[in-house]
Amino acid sequence: MGHRRINPNPTMTRWLVEQLGAFKQAPMVVCDVGARGGVEPQWRVLGNQAEFIEFEPDREECDRLNQVHTQQTRQTATAPHHRVYPVALGKRRENRPFSICRYAGGSSFYPADMDFIRRFPAEHGQQLEVINTLELETIPFDELAQIEKISPIDFLKLDVEGCELDILQGAEQVLQHGVLGLSLEVLFHTTMRHQPPFYAIDQFLQSRGFQLFDLDIYRHARHTLDLPMGPFGDTQIGQVLWGQALYLRDGVAAALSSDHHSSFDWTALRILKLATLMELFTLPDCALELLQTYQSQLESDLNLNVPTLMQWLTEPLNRSSAKAASLTHSSTASS
Repeated sequence: MGHRRINPNPTMTRWLVEQLGAFKQAPMVVCDVGARGGVEPQWRVLGNQAEFIEFEPDREECDRLNQVHTQQTRQTATAPHHRVYPVALGKRRENRPFSICRYAGGSSFYPADMDFIRRFPAEHGQQLEVINTLELETIPFDELAQIEKISPIDFLKLDVEGCELDILQGAEQVLQHGVLGLSLEVLFHTTMRHQPPFYAIDQFLQSRGFQLFDLDIYRHARHTLDLPMGPFGDTQIGQVLWGQALYLRDGVAAALSSDHHSSFDWTALRILKLATLMELFTLPDCALELLQTYQSQLESDLNLNVPTLMQWLTEPLNRSSAKAASLTHSSTASS
């Protein structure tokens, strides 16, 4: 699942990519674990200044993704580079039973608790019904990254139906050596899949230097009320079951505190990439604070005109504020 607050007009990022080629020599490396359906559309603004590492244990879907990427590369010279692995990541190397659901996207090492799921509309149970089980070998991300010589990851997206913490625990070195942010699906109740709950993931990430910056929550009403449902079966009222969480490193806190996760190397390029992520995920205030805090380093190390960056970042906000003020004035005058 994706975030609902995505910036449709990231003017600073577009200027960095199209006018400066800011990430040509060191692309934004985005890792998509659970890549069914392909990477999310917000990354298109980066063009070929992004590199995608994708993991999808369904070999058929993996082959389809590779065909799509090959076709895109033939069609345009600005297509980003993709590497797709038909691999199941996990905490350690081991064989585990993997449940194939009627809805392929719901398949998991943690099958749904059907006694709980049947309390919701029937289509939930039908989608998550297990139709087959097979043994899959998992491998820790840290081990695979060494074997495949995978570049340091800038952004990590996890959509793995309850396996998020397992994968994070097998990716300690990957997280430490570059990750600036993560987007992951989180489940709030162990009764859904008997999986690690949100609070365990939050504790793990907070202890490793990541802060929660955004959280979309999804409610699901019991079948006792026939309510209209959203694209993910969600309803306006009902129990909160799951969410989409965004975690980022807090670069400003690192600058203000000499001992705040000091092992992380805050290079100028990483600062610029983090500001870009903040703009893409509709956090312009955070991006502006970051640019202001590291202005001298960005100007000296990357020869950037930071006030121009700030202008590109805030210009759409200023236009929006001016338009809102104009509409308010017109409404007041007409009354």
